[in-house]
Amino acid sequence: AGDVIVSVRIAAHPWFRREGRNLVVDVPITPSEAALGAKIDVPTLTEGVVVMTIPPGTSGGARLRLRGKGVPDRKTSERGDQMVLIRIAVPKHLSEAAQELYRQLRTEAPQNPRDGLWGG
Repeated sequence: AGDVIVSVRIAAHPWFRREGRNLVVDVPITPSEAALGAKIDVPTLTEGVVVMTIPPGTSGGARLRLRGKGVPDRKTSERGDQMVLIRIAVPKHLSEAAQELYRQLRTEAPQNPRDGLWGG
């Protein structure tokens, strides 16, 4: 009898990616959710959907932690964390009324996020 060679390929998950014992999932939020804060549904691998609080003033690219919702360690069974990577979904099409609200916001809450960068 001969040897049997088994090759295993694991497909990437459509939502989650691993960083060691941690899982990372990208979650889009609206500009108003980022500015004002919100409670949003976030998928987890083990518990289905959980509610997460987005703090007011959250920036795109922020990594929020769901402690203990990652991958278990093979030796200790201690779970890593799930990192929620915030992506701000800017609307592509705005009604005239929504455009006016953004213009008002620009006037009422002026800011330059590039202030001080590049020697400026």
